[in-house]
Amino acid sequence: MSEIQWSERWSRRGKLAAERATAPRTPNPKMISFVFGDPDADSLPLNEMAEAAESLAEHKRVDALGYQDPIRGDELNEALAIKLKRDQGIEVKPEQILVTSGGSGGLSLLSDMLLDPGDTILIDAPAWMGATGMFRLSGAEMVGVPLDDEGIDPAKVAETYDRLVDEGRTPKFLYTIPTFQNPAGVELTAERRQALAKVADERNLLIVEDDAYNDLRFRGEKKPTLFSLVRPGNAFFFGTLSKTIAAGLRLGYMVGPADIVATMARGAVDSLRNSYSAALADWFLRSGKLEEHIGELREIYSQKSAHMLAALEREMPEGTKWTRPNGGFFLWLTLPGSLTAPGILADARDAGVDFIPGPAFYGDGGGQQSLRLSYSAVSLDEIDEGIKRLASVIRNAQSTR
Repeated sequence: MSEIQWSERWSRRGKLAAERATAPRTPNPKMISFVFGDPDADSLPLNEMAEAAESLAEHKRVDALGYQDPIRGDELNEALAIKLKRDQGIEVKPEQILVTSGGSGGLSLLSDMLLDPGDTILIDAPAWMGATGMFRLSGAEMVGVPLDDEGIDPAKVAETYDRLVDEGRTPKFLYTIPTFQNPAGVELTAERRQALAKVADERNLLIVEDDAYNDLRFRGEKKPTLFSLVRPGNAFFFGTLSKTIAAGLRLGYMVGPADIVATMARGAVDSLRNSYSAALADWFLRSGKLEEHIGELREIYSQKSAHMLAALEREMPEGTKWTRPNGGFFLWLTLPGSLTAPGILADARDAGVDFIPGPAFYGDGGGQQSLRLSYSAVSLDEIDEGIKRLASVIRNAQSTR
């Protein structure tokens, strides 16, 4: 079937999806890819997962092979509630947790349940491209609030919100990643978290807090979640086990008021959870293996982050800037002079190094001079060689200006 014929069949969402280009998750072996925030392959806990599966068989957990509701008062929901209280100071009941297909599955459901075409939302600028893609498919208008080295500025959130209200476009919510932000790698300070919570409560602004990387802190003091700071019902919290146990389990979760979470669950296309993956994850959390594994992950990503920062210091031409993450998978690089990330991308790929240009993380096409670099899935040698190649491309582009 020709592309021309199919162009008449797509819905509004289908046409938007058709316009989006995606990179292969397994790149050319000659390419050093800083594109994806995949977990370190050697860290994936294969032996522990085998032990978990053996435990399910030993205890005749036939229920783990059947249909299960996504909200339960026991098992994984209970284990997550214990973890949230212990690690992030979030006190919720198991019935307030909806297990989803990865963290992105929860955000997609939230978009379906809260957004109509034409709605307005506030987002980080830059923001995770997976979220901007979902919001765009929902037909929402995204208004970015710029980040700096301390995260999103609550005063600018308040200013932008008030302006939009005056224009008759009250934002449905603010979507933000306060901890080790994707793509920028920055962290919202404790003071700004308190101030942002106050802004949200004063304006009845719903905060959608995406917290995929909290467990992967390798420097700095732990900060309170926005969810724990605002009035009950003024925040949704999204977490995932993909970054800490295994991405292939496809397990995430959303946290909110029990009645609202129950309504969310009824809106899901697949209203049941992956019961087998949930049982494996429950074993992993209750056995204590997760805490041990997270300690190992922190060491791995701390080393990779430090290695990339050292390579950037060593190789990059004067005028290039980058963030210095305290955790997570990413840092944000800003090119010198008038160079743009889309403008050097083809030359970078020809040189055997790949990245995501900044405009992918903006709802309005901004971020031309910036790009995201992920250090999580590459080796130390690949970091050295990839940054060397990228720096050479930047210098060559400067010399032709």
